[in-house]
Amino acid sequence: MSTPAGDGQFSVNTQATGNAQSALNGMALDSKTIGATADESTNAAAAAHKGWETAGALRAALAEWHEQVDQLTARLHQNSAAMQQTTLNYHTTNQSIADALKVK
Repeated sequence: MSTPAGDGQFSVNTQATGNAQSALNGMALDSKTIGATADESTNAAAAAHKGWETAGALRAALAEWHEQVDQLTARLHQNSAAMQQTTLNYHTTNQSIADALKVK
């Protein structure tokens, strides 16, 4: 995401990092609603097999699914925050270098 600027120097493509951060946030926010169909169908299947071990296995699989979605959502939020911090770090470093190289 760091590309040579028109003057031959390197710069951060803030649009690209912003788009990446937005995509990560979007995936994190969508992860809960995407599985709604799976929840409905799994619960219906478990209800249809009431009294059978299959119903318990379906509920256990659904619980595991929710746990993994929660972990994925947390990871996506962490990656988004890291992307934001990385962009800030690039800007801070670039500004520090520019200030240090200024002729006084």
